[in-house]
Amino acid sequence: MKKFLKALIAALCCVCVTPLGISLVGCTEDVGDDLVIDDDGEIKQKPGAKESQVKFWINGDENEIAVFRKLVDEYNAENKGKVYVDMVQRPAESYDSTIAQSLAQGNAPDVFYVGDSGYKQYAELGYLYDITDLVERSTVYKVEDMWDNVVTRYKYNINTYESGDVPGARYYGVPKDLGPTVIFYNETYFTGAGIKVLSVAPEDLDDFNAGGVDDRGQTKAQLGLGAVTVKEKGYFEVNGQKYFNNQVPMSWEETRVCAQVVQDYMRSTVSTNKEAYYGYFTEWWFNYGWSVGGNCIQKIPTDNPQYAGYYYDFTLMDDTKNYIVADDVTDGVTVNGKHYNAGEIISYQDKLDMSIYNGKTPADGANMYTDRSLYKITPEVQGLHSEGKLNELPSQREAFAEFVRIGDIRSGKQLVTIDGKQAYGICPKPNQIGSDGAKTDEFINGRLAMLVDGRWNVTQFRRKDNNELVKKGVVWDVAPLPMYKEYDSEGNITVHGIEAGHSGSVGLCISKTSKLPNAAWTFIEFCAGEKGQTAQAEEGFAIPLQKDLANSEVFLQTDKMPKNSKIFINATTYEQAGDWWFLRDNAWINDWANVLNGPVRKGEMSFDDFYTNNNYKKTFALLGNYTKKR
Repeated sequence: MKKFLKALIAALCCVCVTPLGISLVGCTEDVGDDLVIDDDGEIKQKPGAKESQVKFWINGDENEIAVFRKLVDEYNAENKGKVYVDMVQRPAESYDSTIAQSLAQGNAPDVFYVGDSGYKQYAELGYLYDITDLVERSTVYKVEDMWDNVVTRYKYNINTYESGDVPGARYYGVPKDLGPTVIFYNETYFTGAGIKVLSVAPEDLDDFNAGGVDDRGQTKAQLGLGAVTVKEKGYFEVNGQKYFNNQVPMSWEETRVCAQVVQDYMRSTVSTNKEAYYGYFTEWWFNYGWSVGGNCIQKIPTDNPQYAGYYYDFTLMDDTKNYIVADDVTDGVTVNGKHYNAGEIISYQDKLDMSIYNGKTPADGANMYTDRSLYKITPEVQGLHSEGKLNELPSQREAFAEFVRIGDIRSGKQLVTIDGKQAYGICPKPNQIGSDGAKTDEFINGRLAMLVDGRWNVTQFRRKDNNELVKKGVVWDVAPLPMYKEYDSEGNITVHGIEAGHSGSVGLCISKTSKLPNAAWTFIEFCAGEKGQTAQAEEGFAIPLQKDLANSEVFLQTDKMPKNSKIFINATTYEQAGDWWFLRDNAWINDWANVLNGPVRKGEMSFDDFYTNNNYKKTFALLGNYTKKR
């Protein structure tokens, strides 16, 4: 790796790029950066300097291109004579591969997009300019005004492979945008299926029950709820009437029932092609597993000198129960020396007897991981549970099985059994949907009643051309992702998980070989600052990075659909990056994910066979390569 980078640097010494981007072999002039940062963090032009020419590669749909063309024009006008940004549109389907190739060859543009899935690898390879000082001294890009869990997604320690506010972490990029995931739902279908929609946040239920109105101005009497005390449920039935509260997460069971009700309506009324219509679609297991504290990998501390202090265990099918501190334990609890407050889930490392690892590493083979009889909940956790201080939650395996179970997985015409429980048949199989854009089309064309996806879809759903939602006057809105909940006989929550889900993000980065890092940064902070974020938010395809801006009409746009946009804001506070971001590449994901989204979710392979499949088992060994010291 180091030899490769040295050779790359040596090769670049023979190439010089003029302000117009023309490569001149053998040129010895060092163009340099004509902007400097003063003590106040202001970036100023050197006396007598020429206008810096910054190359910016972009991709995106026509809405995004139009927004950024306007931003670039505005930036160039403001910085005339100092910096000029040359925006070049690259094909979306080849953008990532083109960027990867240009970075490896040392001829990348100054500014470019990097998805959160490829960010860590590029940083480790030394392809990205370290912009930490620029970020921390900027008077425009103010981290303190932004969503912490989004900004720190791009803060990374390339030596310990850890992200966030950890020792040694540096910024190699900043978020261009943020797309939280929610449930998009077709309210016209809900109404047709006899479901009345109300909009009351959990914290406002007491006022609503006392005679107040919901966010749509509706009273209980107008909704036919009369003397009924409305509970914290996303979907419920009272006196034969069905209701959907679009500000309260549905439980897993409520999601199944609601989707089935709407699906039955769609198939009996909307279309003669019944098998093409579904009540629900998601392709992500994250909110199921994370809601109960599970995950697909877990960090295991080790003092083995070949590792950077830890390695990862593959825990996608971990069947040990999870535990959460009960809501009435006001002082919290201490487990394994760590304090947990009410509503916090005990970590994997603190709930299990870590002696099962006995100093072993992934190099010792996969048997140590797959022998589940070795995995024991600690007596400390068992004791706190028996005292009523910890509530038991489903295991990661149970949560993952629930995700798989939503699919229309059949053997012949019969729905198959997933871990002892029949599949629900409310979600199409992956091969029925096809490309990522196809699920958007399925919702637009009315073949999906609910779609779990990101904020970026809003621009598509609002478009007037070739849009069945607009043509047919469909009412659509958004709701929170499902979460794990249990109720007593009166509908009160007795046990719950946490709200969880993933958000998508693309970073703006500067090439390590750029000769204009300061000039490039001024454009990035312009895009990520209030002006750039306002422009993106106004088009609907992103939530602003600045909290105050996100909570303003710039983003909420209450005169347009979705009316319930504050759900995106709520989601931003807790959602994190998907598993493609966890490690520097997806080699550890590809094999088992291809089996999951192929044979398993098509009904061609049983859940148990998936667990024992070689593509699943070899993931344990692959994970051992990610945290070895250089």
